[in-house]
Amino acid sequence: MQLVGALTELQLRTGHARAMTAMGCLRATTIVSALGALGVTGRVAVAEPVMLVGVATTGQVAVAEPVALADRWPAVPRDRSLSLEDQVTDRLTDLGNVLGRHLELLSHDTFALTVDCHLRRAHLRLGAGDDQTFAVRLDSDVQFEDLNAHVRARIDLGFRGHAVHLELPDFEMSPATYRGDYGIELKLPLFARSF
Repeated sequence: MQLVGALTELQLRTGHARAMTAMGCLRATTIVSALGALGVTGRVAVAEPVMLVGVATTGQVAVAEPVALADRWPAVPRDRSLSLEDQVTDRLTDLGNVLGRHLELLSHDTFALTVDCHLRRAHLRLGAGDDQTFAVRLDSDVQFEDLNAHVRARIDLGFRGHAVHLELPDFEMSPATYRGDYGIELKLPLFARSF
């Protein structure tokens, strides 16, 4: 017991060790050779070297503050690419325009279609002929809202060098069923007023 007491009650000679003891962080930490320590105190003589380790204790027990997982784990980088909805809309726009170009080539400019799915619009042109002999052309802009299509159309007629442009009233098309049969309901305003 005297040996343990001698090791734990050693005088700390350095300023840093005294400061650590004063703060309560270190009471005793000694790793000494028993032969050297005993030679200084002169209490016990040992023939072979023995390593003794003193136990370090602190005056206060440090308690770690709980850290949230979000603080310990870095956040996943934000995805800066287009959303899936925008990607599908872009693909549908591209497919509609490719189909329109192919139909225009195959029909020798009789049919043309351009699509903008972001704005939910389409432009449709259908017609053939020569203005010097006979020509009929239908040009329309279609705006889609929910299941309805609002159409603004114009008909161009040509006969022996004379041209007639007919502006049709705006109309609306929507799907309909009648006694189990599917069809299209066409809503054509006869009188249009604006206030």
